Amino acid sequence: MVKSFKGKKVLVMGLGLHGGALSVVKWLLRHGALLTITDTQSKIQLKTSLEKISKLRGAKKIKYSLGGHDMVDFRDQDLIIQNPAVPKDSKFLKKARQKNILIINEAVMFFGLYPGSSIGVTGTRGKSTVSTLIHKILKTTIKTNVVAGNIATNPMFDAIGKLKVNSLPVLELSSWHLEIMDDYKVSPHISVVTNVLNDHLNRYKNFAHYRAAKQVIAKHQVKRDKLVLNADNVISKSFAKSAKAYVYFYSLKNKVKGAYLKNNKIYFNSQGRNSLVMETDKIKLLGQHNLSNILAAVCVAKIVGIANKDIAKAVNNFKGVQYRLEHKANIGGIDIYNDSTSTTPDATMAAIQAMANKKVILIAGGEDKKLDYDKLAKQIKSKVKYLVLLSGSGSDKLKKELKKIKCPQDKIITDVSNLKKAWQLALQAKDRGEVILFSPAAASFNMFKNEFDRAHQFDSLINLLRN
Repeated sequence: MVKSFKGKKVLVMGLGLHGGALSVVKWLLRHGALLTITDTQSKIQLKTSLEKISKLRGAKKIKYSLGGHDMVDFRDQDLIIQNPAVPKDSKFLKKARQKNILIINEAVMFFGLYPGSSIGVTGTRGKSTVSTLIHKILKTTIKTNVVAGNIATNPMFDAIGKLKVNSLPVLELSSWHLEIMDDYKVSPHISVVTNVLNDHLNRYKNFAHYRAAKQVIAKHQVKRDKLVLNADNVISKSFAKSAKAYVYFYSLKNKVKGAYLKNNKIYFNSQGRNSLVMETDKIKLLGQHNLSNILAAVCVAKIVGIANKDIAKAVNNFKGVQYRLEHKANIGGIDIYNDSTSTTPDATMAAIQAMANKKVILIAGGEDKKLDYDKLAKQIKSKVKYLVLLSGSGSDKLKKELKKIKCPQDKIITDVSNLKKAWQLALQAKDRGEVILFSPAAASFNMFKNEFDRAHQFDSLINLLRN
């Protein structure tokens, strides 16, 4: 891996609006790289990111290829930084490989530069919650600890300058991070897999390829490393078979080597010794899925050696991650939740389940990621009082499944063209429920920039009603 970037010709492929690539650009400029930035989006679409770059020292020297990639840019570079939206089999990257140009992403770059140990968290669902909670717990003892990565609030290269060699950073790693880490045989020292469920099948050839990408988090660990797996998820649990690291589990259902739940208490089992860590009566997070997330964080905290009292305090004070089943308001006796980052049927099912026996008005819908909606349709029929469905290819699949099982049509309104209208329709139906839950179960890109834009727009609608 490159250690010095001064005078190196570096191509940043995919600037986007999330902030991760912007953070890398800032870091590279500070370290003297000669930058080219290319993106399929136009100058107008990237306005927010470009305005921030324009204020940086050295920004005037950056070369841009926007509104499409130019093959010429991929022939004479020392290094290419591949960002999330860029597929690994891009014809432009193929050309770069033919020229023996190094292709990395922010995660490979981070691991190559940071000399200390780290914690990596991946999974289809729960990785932001688990990463953030591990950080909250570790921060009680390791004052320089940070959480960074795929989590929207803190890109890796905003964090790297704040770290000490013993900071033990917590990195949320997506499958796109991991697939390039595999090329460089990189895995974190402590790895966590929350679950592996059907997702991103619009990007991967099949589920086996997606599963293989997730398994990279453990693939290159060594004997002294630690691997934490969800024993209640069949795929995650199976990663233990090929693990080289020391394996811990966590489970809501069974006593395991690691963290487990019994009689509303969390225990940690290590080398045959079981110890009570904390009780669960003061936990603020809703749902069994979040209780599972807490077990994952507790397991890591115990491995690291955090005291039980610090673990309990951090867990009990934790209110969750923004836009993950986030309680936003109670208006006129109706609780309102923003769960915009639920982009799969499994995630929305967990959110509905977390509402227990409350009457739910659900706002859902969006673009399909080649996922199945049959189980969600059955849950909607049995547990949701009223459904407002935004238009989109994922919504169309859900509609078909609802029709198959003869879900009453008087509880469904479909093909809603925008979020404002969906919100108004949900409010009009408020007499039917106790909760308005915005949990899309689909991708956002047909109506929004991304799921965070979708979340912000929903927040704005709530705030207008408050005011």
